[in-house]
Amino acid sequence: MSLSKSALRYFLSLLPPERVTKDGKRIIVHAEVGDAIWYARGNLWVTAAPEFEAAQRSGVLEKTLH
Repeated sequence: MSLSKSALRYFLSLLPPERVTKDGKRIIVHAEVGDAIWYARGNLWVTAAPEFEAAQRSGVLEKTLH
């Protein structure tokens, strides 16, 4: 998933501040199911969180890790 800078800024403004950590070139959103890490890529911010969650739900991730 990718968002423009302004779209990510708006999304983050909807979250409680304690759920967001800024660390240089990345932003970490601390969710109940795990962290979503956003990386700056040119004019966009990208994350693999949806793909990670889908793999986790389907059991693919667990099979890979064990």
